[in-house]
Amino acid sequence: MDKKRSLENLKNSDWSIRAKAVLELKDSDDPIVIDALVGRLEDENENVWLSAVRALKGKNDPRVVDNLIKSILENKHDEIRWHSAYFLGEISDRNKALEPLIRALKDKCAEVRINAAKALGKIGDKKAVDSLIESLDDEDPIVRKEAIASLNILTPLENAEGLIKSLKDEDKRVRSLAAILLGKTGSEHSVKDLILTLSDDDYVVRVSAVYALEKIGGDNVIDPLINALKDPYWEVRSDAAMALGKLDDDRAIVSLIDVLKDDNVFVRRSASKALEKFDIFKK
Repeated sequence: MDKKRSLENLKNSDWSIRAKAVLELKDSDDPIVIDALVGRLEDENENVWLSAVRALKGKNDPRVVDNLIKSILENKHDEIRWHSAYFLGEISDRNKALEPLIRALKDKCAEVRINAAKALGKIGDKKAVDSLIESLDDEDPIVRKEAIASLNILTPLENAEGLIKSLKDEDKRVRSLAAILLGKTGSEHSVKDLILTLSDDDYVVRVSAVYALEKIGGDNVIDPLINALKDPYWEVRSDAAMALGKLDDDRAIVSLIDVLKDDNVFVRRSASKALEKFDIFKK
């Protein structure tokens, strides 16, 4: 590689030549090269800017974070703002990036809000919790999903109320994730709402509710899981059978024996494995 020529090409009027020059110089640690690449963070072309950020993100140069913050707050291009949010999460500079990312949760572009919510989880500062809870009401379902995921990272045992609310979200992905995370929190307070979720219109959400109820356990989940053995979707029935085996409550034995007649082979296998947990033949 001719370093001098590549440095000259960083100023070429053709954006594709500038972008190619960035790629040619990306592995260099020469301070002169780093300074030149930092200069491309002000490039008017999105492709050149993106190439420069990718080349510099691992160089530990504070000017990169400063540019990303400026871009996420001021740049008119949606793609540059959402990429800025993404890279701020990758670099994880909580001292500088936290407040700009929180502000980006209100950006007009959904992709920016999505990447800001995701980045706040990666940064890991609990100061973002209140803003992420507000994002549970965002108009975009993917923003809501990423907010839930980040809240689970930041406060895995403290956000049951927000997750319970999300069990009624209009988007099935949000409802499913909320149920799974409620299972991980072990929140007994959520059992009533998770039982209602066993009647959700979407089978994936019902599967998630079965998982959550099994993780939380307790006397109140047995009968609802027994009822789930009659779900129209085989995976719900199969998972309910496995859950009842793990919970080891004798009330499930008769129903599990009935499930051995299920039309689906996977459901029958799950019921059989569950019954083995009870050591039924000795009983």
